[in-house]
Amino acid sequence: MGVLDRVNAAMAARSEERVIGGVPWRPWDNPYWRFDIGGPVHPTRTAATGGQEQALRLGAVYACVRFLAEGVAKLPLQQFREAGTKKVKITPGPLLSKPSAYLNQFNWLYQYVTSAALHGNAWGLITARDGYGNPVTVEWLPPEQVTVEDSSPWNPAKARIYFAGKPVDRQSLLHIPAFTIAGRTAGVSPIRYFQLLIESGLDAQAYGGDWYKSGGMPPGTFKNDQYEIDDEQSAQIKRRLVDAQRRREPLVHGRDWTYTPIAVPPNEAQFIEAQQLTATQIAVIYGVQPRRAGGIHGDSQTYSNTEMDALSEITDTLDPWLVRLETALGDCLPAAQYAQFNRDARLRTTTEARWQVYRTARDIGVLNVNEIRELEDRPPLPRPADADDYDGQDYTPLQIQVAAARGLKEIIGEGTGGIGNSGGIETSPQAGPKPPAPVPSPNGHGPARG
Repeated sequence: MGVLDRVNAAMAARSEERVIGGVPWRPWDNPYWRFDIGGPVHPTRTAATGGQEQALRLGAVYACVRFLAEGVAKLPLQQFREAGTKKVKITPGPLLSKPSAYLNQFNWLYQYVTSAALHGNAWGLITARDGYGNPVTVEWLPPEQVTVEDSSPWNPAKARIYFAGKPVDRQSLLHIPAFTIAGRTAGVSPIRYFQLLIESGLDAQAYGGDWYKSGGMPPGTFKNDQYEIDDEQSAQIKRRLVDAQRRREPLVHGRDWTYTPIAVPPNEAQFIEAQQLTATQIAVIYGVQPRRAGGIHGDSQTYSNTEMDALSEITDTLDPWLVRLETALGDCLPAAQYAQFNRDARLRTTTEARWQVYRTARDIGVLNVNEIRELEDRPPLPRPADADDYDGQDYTPLQIQVAAARGLKEIIGEGTGGIGNSGGIETSPQAGPKPPAPVPSPNGHGPARG
């Protein structure tokens, strides 16, 4: 074999290599290919804070992500079918009732939010399909091990997706980005874009822990105004002073000693304010109320605005995360079917307010009695054997029922002579004329005789 043959063989062997050091090997003739594209995430691409594990150590990040994940996972997920202009609630299919072979629905929804909230993307691997090709089980992949190569930003269909260094077919993935940018397939990662903010919060948290661990500022100074003392005497006096403080005993010293306590200077206590400011900023990033993350709310809370905050948390904070998943699941369900969260299940009111809402809904005919009983986990009213319709299924507004009952009573009264006649005798269409009522006697001992 000549020299040229050996060089060609070496080039061919080099081009066949797949993974070196965890990163897919690039063509040898392109030295300008970015090192951090393709394959598993390189350590230089992870946040300097240590990724999601380190970011979750910051209380504000943990609180915000937990609030979003629990808020979404607690809501019931329902399935509907479009029937013309109406929607019909149907029994949830396997994708909604049991979306994972290993996780229940709550944890499956929880992992969706944590992945999207921390990394900006939720990558689901479709592991099973039904006979029509619709997904029935989806397993969430660790987003830190997924890399997207946008070789042509103007054509997202040409994007290549790698998981743990291996290419993955896009048809087998359920991708839900949290914050999208034109020309990019993957969403924006909050822990990467706000790395400095998270690091400053972790530094303030570590500073506070070290400050308390080291005892904070020294409690005070003990000064001798008359004599100069050496190191040995200073150590002995300091030991006696510290022992007295620990035992909370009175300190006795001569006239030539001066004890001056040291207060915490304001600049040493500012780390608490720094932590609150960081929590407020992180809460704003996630759209969560600052009080949920230990931040500064800015105004006092009363019952009324607390209730409005709870409503705002559904419409502004949780609703975008719900719509993202509803849209993604709608693409996986059969035609004319879609998924929808029951947002009303999160609203918790007092018993009096809840029953007042039920009464209003019944008065205007929005709910019938059986539907109200179902919301209260009660069985429906018993159905009469000879009745096609009964009160439990009646949607007629109560005002119309009352008006109809009054009109029927008047009609019955007119038909039976209830209004009166010239002879003073009430008639009945079945029993015929009735005799006049007896007139009581003046002495009250029976009817008067004619």
